[in-house]
Amino acid sequence: MLSVSNLSVQFGKRILFDEVNITFSNGNCYGVIGANGAGKSTFLNVLSGKIEPSSGNVQLEAGKRMSILEQNHNLYNQNSVIETVLMGNKVLYSIKKEIDELYNDYNDENADKIGELQVKFEEMNGWNADSDAASLLSNLDIEEDLHYTLMSELDGKQKVR
Repeated sequence: MLSVSNLSVQFGKRILFDEVNITFSNGNCYGVIGANGAGKSTFLNVLSGKIEPSSGNVQLEAGKRMSILEQNHNLYNQNSVIETVLMGNKVLYSIKKEIDELYNDYNDENADKIGELQVKFEEMNGWNADSDAASLLSNLDIEEDLHYTLMSELDGKQKVR
């Protein structure tokens, strides 16, 4: 669950949000709609912690994490759909990439580093990351045959979904 309490965002004299209160419950899908420049992206950036609100707070349920997918769809063109989802957990993805790189250049010197990273990876439930990402995609009605398709091969409608 994600709770927003008394959230206000102001840039100079322009007030985008004033005392917003909302709770996002687990298992639901939400949309943010509004005119260009109304503050949709700003609101999502505040929710994700990328931008600090002028006042109020955003509270994420203990033990949960939040990720956002940037609006620039072309940013992920060289990645598969499932890898793009996995990239949402930046820390876990970074650990996985570092482990893969160390294995590609394996030697006695980096064996200890691999072990340390694998402990972190396991603590973050990394071994279930692929199946969790696949479940998320399936819940969004993204067909399984698209999970390993490059983002560049998707049409615009598929990328948005």
